[in-house]
Amino acid sequence: MTEQLASSRKVTANQLSGGKFSAAETNVIIEQELMIYVNGTRLATASLAPGMEKEFVTGYLFGQGFIESAADIMSLKITRGTAEATLKNSRISSSAANYRIVSGGGRSAYSGEANIKPIKSDITIDKQAIFKAMNTMFENASLYKTTEGAHAAGFFDAKGKLICMAEDIGRHNTLDKITGYILLNKIDCTKACLVITGRMASEMVTKICRCGIPIAATKTAVTGEGLAIAKKCGLTLIGFVRDAGTKINTDMDVRVIQQAGMKIYSGAER
Repeated sequence: MTEQLASSRKVTANQLSGGKFSAAETNVIIEQELMIYVNGTRLATASLAPGMEKEFVTGYLFGQGFIESAADIMSLKITRGTAEATLKNSRISSSAANYRIVSGGGRSAYSGEANIKPIKSDITIDKQAIFKAMNTMFENASLYKTTEGAHAAGFFDAKGKLICMAEDIGRHNTLDKITGYILLNKIDCTKACLVITGRMASEMVTKICRCGIPIAATKTAVTGEGLAIAKKCGLTLIGFVRDAGTKINTDMDVRVIQQAGMKIYSGAER
């Protein structure tokens, strides 16, 4: 069983308030290293927040194309700071091994979107279910609330009911944790959607399409290459999902969204 560690700790900082600096207690997210070994070879070192390490490693190996399902993992042992995976068929070459996975996503070992199959799903979803899912994710994002330094991702059914949620220092890590949960629990992705806090760039969209999730929404932006991959794979991609009353942190201030909105970049028919 993975040991559960604290995800944040209290520190003292000089806080500006009312035009004056004063000592104040605040919380910072904990960043830990996890060395990943595959069939005895050190594949990578990941920087991530504590929690869901087994799901992270499983999702990462899948997202990078090292496995096709959880059944390809013969064993996965997690100890503090180390993950040891034994795969049925090792695809680790010396040139692909021993790199660092940083919070922004780090090095990508997967060959790209060329081998990703088109997403097949007849799911339809109401815009209110997207707003509900995004709101539910933030309501349950305890690490984000505590530190304001975490990304979050939530996996929901078509009615906006939460299935799984993950938080981490990096948006890629949250997606890998969600993907690992899906694989380990053999969940049908074709009847569900993903909401996330991070930008939908090409690497993120490629991972989502590889997983077969038909709808993905973010509170923020979509990149041009991410959109191109989404269209090619048949992914419904939604950006800037902000319900009325949503709070947006801007430097030292907080802006409250007055009117609900979203941008559907692809797959609006769903």
